Amino acid sequence: METTDSDLIKVRVPFSSMDEKTLKTVFSKLRIVKYPAGKMVFKRAEQDTNVYWLLEGALDLLDEKFDARNRKAADDASRYPIDNNSPHRFTAVTTEDSRILVAPRGELGMTSNSDGSVDFAINEVDEAEEGIDWMSTLLSSPLFEFIPPANIQTLFSKFEEVHYEQGEAVIRQGETGDYFYVIQAGRAKVERTGGDKTVLLAELRAGDNFGQDALVSDVPRNATVTMITTGTLMRLSAPDFQSLLMHPVIEKVTREEAQEMIDQADPKTYIIDVRTPKELESGKLPGSLNVPLLLLRKNLPKLRQDAIYVTSCDNGKRSTLAAYILNENGFTAYVLNNE
Repeated sequence: METTDSDLIKVRVPFSSMDEKTLKTVFSKLRIVKYPAGKMVFKRAEQDTNVYWLLEGALDLLDEKFDARNRKAADDASRYPIDNNSPHRFTAVTTEDSRILVAPRGELGMTSNSDGSVDFAINEVDEAEEGIDWMSTLLSSPLFEFIPPANIQTLFSKFEEVHYEQGEAVIRQGETGDYFYVIQAGRAKVERTGGDKTVLLAELRAGDNFGQDALVSDVPRNATVTMITTGTLMRLSAPDFQSLLMHPVIEKVTREEAQEMIDQADPKTYIIDVRTPKELESGKLPGSLNVPLLLLRKNLPKLRQDAIYVTSCDNGKRSTLAAYILNENGFTAYVLNNE
């Protein structure tokens, strides 16, 4: 461990009051864990055998109403443990890349060096090696900018845990959508079949989610998801997904409102028609762009983050899903109301 790290630790409570002999006891048991922005360190009401200190970066402490208190490493409060309670009174989520000191809450073993010096060799690991928290992954999604705090609190209480074996299908192409899923542990593959051909679309791992397309657009599943390994998934029923996670994200605008946004051009506004080229033969809105829904995710890198998008289709189902996908990926999107 670098000298600067030991200096950071030794000014924190209770290390600041320890003598050299006591420091020998505790330092070999400490870890410094790197967390990227948007990751959960611990959650409210969870029993915890560890104690945490913020060494670098910043985080929010969320109470039961999801009101946030921000803490920065430079604050005097960071000399003290983060919510030193078990169970925790707050949920801690990083707001920027951070380094967290982690120590066992229970008894620590003795260490000593032959020369009598204090051993400051603290293990430093990436948060990714510690596993991915499905809840923190959802919280870091741009979608949560649209969702009221009360919805967030209710949302996580509605998820249920389910277990799947290797090779077991979680959802099947053509079935009616019933749940939204987040992978807590394990890996899965996404495949789409057309005729005699089956195409691998993606591989999913802990923290990834799926199943929203059928729930948003109210159409059958467009792919099959099969477990590559045994795994644990968290699932949310269709009614709960739609009321708590989808409806707050979707906002409609009229043609007149869309045209006014285009005329103002601040920011630049585009209409995206998500129908197929064949369907466009019957006509499309003047000036609109055509990005078929099945190709939208592939084309996201080509879109401007500083623009506004208004999605359109024939009956509103595909355009609703398109707006959800765009908002989920950090864009600003509305649905064109064609009624």
